[in-house]
Amino acid sequence: MISVHAAVETILSQISPLSGEEVPILQATGRVLFEDLRARRSVPPFANSAMDGYSVRWRDVAQASAANPVTLQVLETVPAGYVAKRRVGEGSAIKIMTGAPLPRGADTVVRVEYTESVGDHVRISRVDGSGSHIREAGEDIRRGQTILEKGKVLTPADIGLMASVGKGRVRVYRRPAVGVISTGDELLEIDERPRPGKIVNSNSYTLAAAIRESGATPVPLGIVRDKRKSLASVFKRALRYDAVITSGGISMGDYDLVKEALGDVGVQMQFWQVAQKPGHPMAFGRISRKPIFGLPGNPVSSAVSFLLYARPALLKMMGHRNLFLPVIQATLEHEIKKSRGVKEFIRCRLRNEEGQSFVSSAGAQGAGVLRSLSLAQGLIVASEEQTLLEKGCRVPVILLGQQDLLKEEMGF
Repeated sequence: MISVHAAVETILSQISPLSGEEVPILQATGRVLFEDLRARRSVPPFANSAMDGYSVRWRDVAQASAANPVTLQVLETVPAGYVAKRRVGEGSAIKIMTGAPLPRGADTVVRVEYTESVGDHVRISRVDGSGSHIREAGEDIRRGQTILEKGKVLTPADIGLMASVGKGRVRVYRRPAVGVISTGDELLEIDERPRPGKIVNSNSYTLAAAIRESGATPVPLGIVRDKRKSLASVFKRALRYDAVITSGGISMGDYDLVKEALGDVGVQMQFWQVAQKPGHPMAFGRISRKPIFGLPGNPVSSAVSFLLYARPALLKMMGHRNLFLPVIQATLEHEIKKSRGVKEFIRCRLRNEEGQSFVSSAGAQGAGVLRSLSLAQGLIVASEEQTLLEKGCRVPVILLGQQDLLKEEMGF
């Protein structure tokens, strides 16, 4: 049996990022950039007006004021998307809209609020300064500049940035395809008729959803019965994928055959018991650099073990550097007893009061009680040495979903 910390280190030390693939930029949000990205063009590509107003020569309007306005002849009007036909010369101006290219001869833009149209002339009563309200070519991005670095998790703003330089496709780390297997003679598919002694296979759905939420691609491979040959056959087929996650059959019972069946197909097991609750019978192995996770069969044990071990491994495979869920400190609102010698992850609810976080149990903590995990906003982490968490003490809490907390904190 190994510690949670040792299990995490063992797994992540043997995980490497996958290769890159090119995708359309609209499919790249949340993905990790595989290579540095340089701009093919400058942004903006030409000097343009940052305001609706008039493009002028500074020398003509430098002395303009409300008491002494300057009147200039308006040569033409230039909307965004068009280029002025004429040049701004002495005593003239060109009316210009936001985003339109700066006309030749002009070096300043006077905002429309400081002007008054008088026939084919404009009266200017104020100017913000020489060169005002002009976006210079390359002001945002210069051609050849590195605009995004390898390892960047791409945001919507990054997608727009790539579009602005004409980059329609981008190379990102590949998403791992993850084979998902549930084992056990007691399992039924979700649409099967209930029968005595049988339960619905919820683990495949929980795990597939968690895999998808992490950014990877789940490949459900169905239920496998407690037969060593059947298990080995399905495991062999699953090894075509980048990673394999099984649930059930990993403990020490007569029908817990997963470890043996994995060995039959060449998987080298690294460990198969962790000093934690829930999730003690948790196994990890490798074959051809592919990670194999043997998760417990109890629904909560399976889900918690995924969050602690499989999720960070999948994130690392996708090029992520931030691998773990956020942790906060919160004040415990009631005492909690636990067993010595195991690290315990206690499903909990959080509330915020005057900027302080308070935490309490989300309900029954049995390894099969999925309802309390559904209600949970976090997991209290109790160390191996502790046997009692006292009311009022500060405890670390792994956050499972921050949206509800933000609503409470921000008042909407």
